[in-house]
Amino acid sequence: MDFARLYSAAEVVAPVLVFVGVVLHRWQTGMRDAWKEEAAAWAAKAERQAEELVELRQEVRELRRENAELRAQVAQLLARP
Repeated sequence: MDFARLYSAAEVVAPVLVFVGVVLHRWQTGMRDAWKEEAAAWAAKAERQAEELVELRQEVRELRRENAELRAQVAQLLARP
């Protein structure tokens, strides 16, 4: 009789355990995929920002060069009698 009860319990518990295992696996896979997508988005954002930083540095160099030329012109104008 004890064997029959154990077998009945196993018939109920085994599918539940399989179901829980499948659900956990899908959840874990979904989380991994979500994190991969998030990491890819952050990497793309970082790359865009790095490109923008290079452009901004070039623009600052050009503005500094232009500023130096304008200061020289102002100094010449102020030096005239």
